[in-house]
Amino acid sequence: MRAAVLHGPDDLRVQEVQEPQGEVVVEVRAASACGTDRKMLRRGHPVLGGYPARFGHETAGVRLDTGERVVVGDSVACGVCEPCLSGRAAICRAPTWVLGGFAERIAAPEAALHGLPDELELAGAVMAEPLAACVHAVGRGTDALDVAVLGGGAIGLMLARLLVLDGRDVVVCDRHEERRAQAEALGARSAPQLGTHDLVFEAVGRVEAWEQAVAAARPGGTVVLVGGCSSGTTVELPTGPLHYDEVDVRGAFHHTRDEVDRAIALLASGDVDWHALAGEVIGLDDLAAVLRQPTSGEARKPLVDPRQ
Repeated sequence: MRAAVLHGPDDLRVQEVQEPQGEVVVEVRAASACGTDRKMLRRGHPVLGGYPARFGHETAGVRLDTGERVVVGDSVACGVCEPCLSGRAAICRAPTWVLGGFAERIAAPEAALHGLPDELELAGAVMAEPLAACVHAVGRGTDALDVAVLGGGAIGLMLARLLVLDGRDVVVCDRHEERRAQAEALGARSAPQLGTHDLVFEAVGRVEAWEQAVAAARPGGTVVLVGGCSSGTTVELPTGPLHYDEVDVRGAFHHTRDEVDRAIALLASGDVDWHALAGEVIGLDDLAAVLRQPTSGEARKPLVDPRQ
């Protein structure tokens, strides 16, 4: 079968590989690409292990054994580490990562699979993984009504939509006019720059964005850092707001199985319209070029159909 394989930084090859072996084999009908995939191509990633490496972690398809339509979750928590036992499986210390969605087929543990309602297309179901991370991030915040989201990429827009559904007053801050228009179409307000707010979600993943998010929190406010900076990066934050203003700074990483199921329900109901974030449909042979393209204009997630 054909698969996209990373052989080193910026070295992606579509090639014939052995059929996957595992608990359940799924025929991939749709996979979506994200910023993490771009990072994996550009410089690798700790979860890849060594090269050569298969990647793609937003995946949906059909089980070969039963014919059931499923989302392939990108991880299974160990269930026995301290975070898992304390109810925080999103930060499991020993997860089983399930990568390889950019291929014709993928093998996965039964525990990674999520059945789909008939009304949800597979092209929309692949967005359950990033949306689940946003469900998790919103849960890491507070119930403040005055909320800002810094960054109008796909994650920032998903965050904004969830917060709008929750009845919050949400402003999305992004320098791209097209992304501000997308935010408004989802029910949020928009602005090119941050003001000051009771709750701030950072969804960019750069040092300067983390600093801006903390600076935008009002005294007693909360900042949730959703965008991940490069491994080993150090961020300097002023002590005044953290100490004297009691600004809380929290991380938000990954998701739980229940949060994936919640995301699937939101997509199936139409409360989160996946069409608003879907980009062009491409085949495996076009993946490298698309991942190398600069991100500008509207926030749209490329959809990969390995059968093309």
